[in-house]
Amino acid sequence: MITTLTLSPCLDRTVFLSKLDINGVNRAESSRTDAGGKGINVSLALAALGEESRALYLSFEGSEPIKAALESSGVKSGSVRCRGRLRTNLKIFDRSSGRTIEINEQNPDVSGEALAELEKLCIDSARDSEIFVLSGSLPGGVPCDIYKKLALAVKSANPAVKVVLDASGRALKDGLEAEPYLIKPNLGELEDCFGIKLASKAETVTLCHEIIRGFGVGNVIVSLGEKGAVAVGKDGAYSAEAAKVSPKNAQGAGDAMVAGACLAISRGLGLKDALKYGICAAAGAVELEGTAFCRKDRFDGLLRSDIKLEEL
Repeated sequence: MITTLTLSPCLDRTVFLSKLDINGVNRAESSRTDAGGKGINVSLALAALGEESRALYLSFEGSEPIKAALESSGVKSGSVRCRGRLRTNLKIFDRSSGRTIEINEQNPDVSGEALAELEKLCIDSARDSEIFVLSGSLPGGVPCDIYKKLALAVKSANPAVKVVLDASGRALKDGLEAEPYLIKPNLGELEDCFGIKLASKAETVTLCHEIIRGFGVGNVIVSLGEKGAVAVGKDGAYSAEAAKVSPKNAQGAGDAMVAGACLAISRGLGLKDALKYGICAAAGAVELEGTAFCRKDRFDGLLRSDIKLEEL
């Protein structure tokens, strides 16, 4: 079982414009609203690929569409009820440039009682989990070391579980101390976490090796947007170019990459295949409008395509 955790779920409302006029009135061509939040996205992406998963999340007032989306996709779920209303994130997609403007709200503060209940839920779910994904931003009231605490808790409950961490800022830096099996920052998050600028793939790979040696992290996959991704583990490093697709949106691409990597790991495949699976799942997601994910037939076709992977 692959279990995901989302501390800051949301609804993603995407508005599509033919061309954004910053100084004028803009009329939407269309719009859509999708259940969101990074861990929830990972579970929905896995479901689209035909893989079973379980999504744990904090539930706020207005979270019914999230539960409905998970149920309709066949994703098992568990939640802890919190006070306050669920956030809505606005995405404005400019078709003329292919760019997305994102305006993200913040969820309400979460109580200590809710976090304690959530920790118990995570521990219970860890016992039958092969992979446990900790992913996304933190609501107010949640300490920065929450992912470290939860990673240690689920590993204590099930020493065989593989923890995957996809976070940023202090949540990422503190989470490294729990020695996750895999972390998946994007380049900007990695630079921000360590306060440096990475000018090349070689510098990125060097930093990833330092993270592995210094923190005991098993593997690092760094997404590079249009430039693909790099993957570094104790046994080697790989680079992959982005798949050649026609992008319609970038929403959920990083979460799809996590889902693809988790699918490869669950199949007993190595880091090189985890990178390829992640690249293909992300490519299949950006072909779709809104927060939507690659179906299995398209994913299998992308796997068979000429994805350029290089050993570094």
